[in-house]
Formats: sequence, C-alpha cells, structure tokens
Amino acid sequence: MKSDNPKLTESDFIELIVRGAARLAPSDAHRLVAEMPDHREQFTRLRDSGYPEAERQLWFLSHIVEQVWTDQYREMPYGAALEAAFAVTYFLREGDLIPDSLGPIGLVDDIAVIQTVFLRNVVAYEVFRAGTKLDWADFTLSHRPRPSATLDADTPI
Repeated sequence: MKSDNPKLTESDFIELIVRGAARLAPSDAHRLVAEMPDHREQFTRLRDSGYPEAERQLWFLSHIVEQVWTDQYREMPYGAALEAAFAVTYFLREGDLIPDSLGPIGLVDDIAVIQTVFLRNVVAYEVFRAGTKLDWADFTLSHRPRPSATLDADTPI
C-alpha cells in the first residue's frame, strides 16, 4: 500500500542543503552578518531541544559566516562557507520542513540541517577552528555548566 506521506531521503535532504546554499547571494550573507548579533539571541531555542550541542554548532557556524564575509578568513572553501550561512538562515526561518511553531519538535529539521552541514564540511571547519584559534570554550552557553559530553578544544568537530 502506497503511503500518502512523502518521505524525505538522505539524498533529498542533502540536496535541500546544497540547493539552499547555492541560492544564497553574497548580499544575503552580508545582511546575515550585519544582523548576526540579533540572530544569536534566537540560538538559545536549541537549549531545550535535547541536542544542546546544536546551539554550540550554530554559534560556530555563525562565526564562520562572519569571518568569511568580512574577509577576516579567506581559506574557507566557498561551498562550506555557503552551507554554514544556509544552516544559520534555515534555523532562523519560521516556515521550514517542520514549522518551528510546533515547539521543540519543530526544531528537529533545523538540528538535522546544522549537523548535516557540520558532517559534510568537518575538515574545512576543523581547519578554520585551528587557524582562527577558536576554542569550544569560546562558545559558552550562558551560566549553565557544560555537560561532560560536549566538545572541548582538543576534540575534532
């Protein structure tokens, strides 16, 4: 029996990321950088999602976007930089695959985008982290103690 619910395959999901990143214009990235301080306040929505590392990863991606589009870091492969920008903009969208208005369940697709972008670009992002001397400790998540399972400076992304 054929299901009426379309299924999103892994390749469909990767295509969503690749096409979404390719649609970003440099002006979109520059606008994202200009508005980043306000956007970062929204990252806290990830804290109670069950995947607190996603907030840390989103902060990291936002630093990539800022460093690349302000010409402070020029070694990032363009596709990896665009995917970082896409992950941040996807998170900020209200209307995505699973609407954020559904509460924590609405963040599942956002978290999947963030983590997929990380996995697809792990080498470039690790080179960025090492080259910019960024430390995971730089991404402290408010006054809450860091869980023992979070990444530290010696842990690859």
